[in-house]
Amino acid sequence: MIYTEYACLDYSINEIETAKNITDAIKHGITNISVLPYTLSTIRSLPDIKEKNINISCPIDFPTGVADLKTRSFAVSNLCKTYNNLIKTIDLFIPTKIITNRKYDKFRDDIKSNLETCNEFNIQLRYILEYRIYNHDVLAKVCQILMDYGIHTVLPSSGTMIDDINDNLIACNFLMSKSRINTISTGNIYNEKHANSVIKMAELYGIRLFNINSLHMFIEHINLKK
Repeated sequence: MIYTEYACLDYSINEIETAKNITDAIKHGITNISVLPYTLSTIRSLPDIKEKNINISCPIDFPTGVADLKTRSFAVSNLCKTYNNLIKTIDLFIPTKIITNRKYDKFRDDIKSNLETCNEFNIQLRYILEYRIYNHDVLAKVCQILMDYGIHTVLPSSGTMIDDINDNLIACNFLMSKSRINTISTGNIYNEKHANSVIKMAELYGIRLFNINSLHMFIEHINLKK
């Protein structure tokens, strides 16, 4: 089955709903769940998290990437130190101003600083891009820089806005072809036609789903295809 993540990043749901959705996602065989930093204290006591060795990822400077580099580094360091026994991955949004102004040396500084911290705590670092803001050539450059530092996986968009799955998959395909980086599609999936679009893309590394009902549909559809 294609690598599948569930992202519980909805600010509007409460702690009870969050716990329910995460428990439900785990029952569907999901091994990676992304949650907002303030949610970590809520989910760390869920029995299924430890018993089933669930990978927890957490976004930083999300979803705009507008914090300065020192603030970003502090947030990454603080998260690693506080929750290193819970989280296994940090998803860092690309630094918007730096990429907009093509200051790639500054971007390299951001990578080196945060990668060093993550490596110290044995936490994986990934980057979240935004293919609808930057042209594909810029994103290809970003992905090549990430690959140079040993970061092999990106998410092409934040998933916080409506995102056509086919547009998202086109972006994924472009980035993979230009840099050979792994891409986790973040496009919206609402029906079996959308699910089939994902399944047909053989080189796609994975899919991230933001809605628990979409997750149910996608998993059930894959099982029927077996």
